[in-house]
Amino acid sequence: MSEYLIPSAELRARVALEKHGFRHSHSLGQNFLLDEGLLSRLLDAAEVAAGENILEIGPGAGVMTALMARRSGRVLAYELDAKLMPVLSEVLDGLDNVEIVNADFLKARDVGDRVRGAFDGQPYRVVANLPYYITADILLKLASLPQPPESICIMVQREAADRIMSGPGSKQWCALAATLRYYGEARVLEEVPPECFDPPPHVTSCFIRIDRWREPPVRPKDEKLFLRLINAAFAMRRKTLANNLKAAFGLDQAAALAVLESAGLDPLVRGESLELDQLCRVADALSGML
Repeated sequence: MSEYLIPSAELRARVALEKHGFRHSHSLGQNFLLDEGLLSRLLDAAEVAAGENILEIGPGAGVMTALMARRSGRVLAYELDAKLMPVLSEVLDGLDNVEIVNADFLKARDVGDRVRGAFDGQPYRVVANLPYYITADILLKLASLPQPPESICIMVQREAADRIMSGPGSKQWCALAATLRYYGEARVLEEVPPECFDPPPHVTSCFIRIDRWREPPVRPKDEKLFLRLINAAFAMRRKTLANNLKAAFGLDQAAALAVLESAGLDPLVRGESLELDQLCRVADALSGML
């Protein structure tokens, strides 16, 4: 494989985008990263290493995809926009360890099977510059896959980064933050200003990393029920947890209060005030009543 590929990835992308008359779609959240220097620094921060398997969502013009292919073992990338397929074909020409799937990652039902097949069931990581409007949905889908990634390194709005790393009692503590805290530990790797993107977004971005726990912080009796409970706890923030339990699980008042009593919680407690272990106790108490 020619060493010329590395310095030419950005140029190939710019030429291909112009050649195919590509126009960015605001509705698809297309803000590309084309600067190889910046992307190489981000991949260094993400510690993308030789032999690793990488899942990418939203490769865009494919510059980061090409750089990752040079560093890693295999790259599987999902791209929704069919107009980018000829661009990606030209930018990634000669890289036989990249597979591009022209599909909506969120709607695709075979993601688990395709990931397992692409990587022969081996561990993999996610590295991506996501469209911001689907950040939460993508993260929740990744965390719930039969074989979740070992880590997730993604670009998000700074506001989303703050929300993801929020804790109990804060205004930003939410179902997404609680679910991801169950999955792993999050931290910011680098802030990225708007002018680094093409076209520039109206917000400052953060490249964050979430490392999957080797040992989960809590061990619910029923994981699916626990994740349902997290969503229910934050469904109506101004309501007490008892009211949210009634709405989400069809409990009457007495049963909802019995769940909270069994979990050792105040009957007037609100979901957004609870730690992960307290939410787990509620889910375990609930499992005995459903």
